[in-house]
Amino acid sequence: MSKMYTGAGRTLQEVQSIPMDEEGLDDIRRRVKIQPHFLGESLVVIAEATDFPAFCLPNDDTVIAIDSLGRTAAISINIGMADIEQQTRTLQLAANLAPLSSEELGRVARNFIDRPVNEPLRQLWEEMDVEMSEDSVELASLLAAAFERDAEEFASLINNAQRLIIAAESFSPRLAGVIEWMNARGVNFTGIRYRKFIVGGQDVFFAEQVAPKLNPATGAPVPDRSQSAESIEPWRVKGKAYYSDRLNPRLAATMDELLLAIRKSTFTVNWQNKYYFWIRGPRRNLRVRVYSRDRLEIGFYNSAPAAVSEFLDPYGLGGIEVLSIGGYSDSPFVSVGPDMRIDERWVAMLNDWLSGATPGKTRVAASPRLM
Repeated sequence: MSKMYTGAGRTLQEVQSIPMDEEGLDDIRRRVKIQPHFLGESLVVIAEATDFPAFCLPNDDTVIAIDSLGRTAAISINIGMADIEQQTRTLQLAANLAPLSSEELGRVARNFIDRPVNEPLRQLWEEMDVEMSEDSVELASLLAAAFERDAEEFASLINNAQRLIIAAESFSPRLAGVIEWMNARGVNFTGIRYRKFIVGGQDVFFAEQVAPKLNPATGAPVPDRSQSAESIEPWRVKGKAYYSDRLNPRLAATMDELLLAIRKSTFTVNWQNKYYFWIRGPRRNLRVRVYSRDRLEIGFYNSAPAAVSEFLDPYGLGGIEVLSIGGYSDSPFVSVGPDMRIDERWVAMLNDWLSGATPGKTRVAASPRLM
């Protein structure tokens, strides 16, 4: 038992950390359906494991959500320590979600939302003007309402990739190692530790991401997050999530693809600026400007526009306009739109830039498509 100051009057209240029981676990699962941001993620819950009887057991409590980039997420919430054996069903469910179309998921979501126990969530969707027919939910409409974007932006993104989220009071070293290993190989797998407290006689839950400990885009250690700083400067502590939420979903997915493609030549990624972030290589750096939600601007730090144009030319990228942006005289930029394709030319060019190689060191076949 301990005490903390709360409220404007700075009054002392008793704070007690208590282990989770089955009743508390059911409470968290209900909360996640209505307010999934409790997990620190931008999510909309659309189904439960029981909506997939063909490949789930009747007592499976996994829930299914879609994030702000259109990816499906299998979410498992557990009492006590999570270990590998407990999570095999979550892995199987995430894999079985992969071939499902937006229409198939929409029918599953309608079955989910029609259950009497989910009536509060159905009413919330109706208040959000989500489009629903008698047998299906229009998922693009749901995501547009939930994330305050245009439905057209989600039309081609729904279930473009799958994620796994495990929430537990603690994680075995084996499971934490598996989570880090899978992230290093391109599988988006997150471990979230939660705690239940009694504060002044009321239940309070706290959740934080604890695995992976490495940033999957760079392999660099993730700095400790400061809760007090988070409310003031989210770009400093939330990192990539802050920029992903600001961007057009297609462009956010392109940013993910770009970070993965240049990982071998990336020393670290620094997210600590409001409108841009740094990608630092062994010899050169990139400044990626995220001022507009519909455009990424990749800046070649400490170079001149003519030198950047010359650098692009051996990769078949010479036709791309090199821009000078006010206030960034040290970084000529190239602009990237939401429909850009990260092909082998871009990968070779960016890796050569970061590693300090001479232009065209990595040879690639010419491609007719620039963007």
